Amino acid sequence: MFFCKEWGTLMRIASLVKVALLAGVVALPASFSVADAKAKPLPPGACAFEKKFIAVNTVCSFQCNAATQWCSQQLCLNGQTVAVIPCYGSFCTPKCGG
Repeated sequence: MFFCKEWGTLMRIASLVKVALLAGVVALPASFSVADAKAKPLPPGACAFEKKFIAVNTVCSFQCNAATQWCSQQLCLNGQTVAVIPCYGSFCTPKCGG
């Protein structure tokens, strides 16, 4: 009988430890994303677009319309984005920031 009471206590403690570990794992990614954003400055001359960076002298697509398949394009020059010719369908460059 003594063994059964001790086993029940151990199971309760184990479940509490699991809950605490789960809470820690859930909170961990949020702390890394904030720390990474502060720790990683943009490369020299790069542009920021929707919380991601675009390399210097890179053309990328944004504001793509799924119905018409037309996208806008922009070029990153010395930290500034400059609008360039629009593109259609498979002729578009990869999407900006992803």
